[in-house]
Amino acid sequence: MYSNPWLRFLKTSLIFVLAYLLLASAFTIIIIIRSELRILDAQQVLSLTGQSPQQGVLRGQVRNIFGDPVPHAVVLLENRFVQGDNTGRFEISNLNPGRYTLEILAGGYEKYRREVQVETGINNPPFKYETGLWPQTFLVDFHLFYQEDARLLGIMGFANGSSQPLFIQSALLFNPLGEMILDLLADNGGFSYYAGLSNKLEIAEEPQRALKWAPRMWQSGEFPPIEGFYQPGIYTLKVYYGFEEEHQSGQYRVFTISDHLDLEKSW
Repeated sequence: MYSNPWLRFLKTSLIFVLAYLLLASAFTIIIIIRSELRILDAQQVLSLTGQSPQQGVLRGQVRNIFGDPVPHAVVLLENRFVQGDNTGRFEISNLNPGRYTLEILAGGYEKYRREVQVETGINNPPFKYETGLWPQTFLVDFHLFYQEDARLLGIMGFANGSSQPLFIQSALLFNPLGEMILDLLADNGGFSYYAGLSNKLEIAEEPQRALKWAPRMWQSGEFPPIEGFYQPGIYTLKVYYGFEEEHQSGQYRVFTISDHLDLEKSW
């Protein structure tokens, strides 16, 4: 049996051996990490926690064919998907460069499908006008302004997303009190003005006057200035439209859209 001095010696030796092994292991790990870091430059080390410099980002704002934002659309890119914000903006990051099939789903609009090329860095393909979303059936564009010389100005456009002609019978403008101001088609020569914008537009006189809108067509125009004082607030446009059978029977659907009256000094 060992005496007490020998036992103390063995314990001390064992502690030194364990400490040596721990120090050696730590030293070896440090050498390996430093060796690995020398392989990478500073930019590459920083990119380990973020976007790779060899990858791309797809950014965009979903808009319709009039250029108006489409909020909360669902954007699908191969096996990835995101939802746009209330202004239609979205972003998909960490994409390998290449060609992708992009799809967009939004209520009231046709399913959108398009091929996009993603390059290294930021990619911003446009999604408006010719590359914007088409309505499933009917869409109205409406923006209202006023000038300090007491004139009301505005933009009004229509889109027929269907495969058959569509008839627009009236476009009634209401002030914030709910009072009708005028019919933007029947008053101030609106029918003739819009019919003159495209050879695809006609004026149907029977059984009631209406604009005959061609299939798969959109057109926007500026209605003539309206003289008078108009108080700030929300103005509403009610558009009465229908297809051939509805037009013949005088039974029209109603599309309602509103816009805040804004000051526009340099129309």
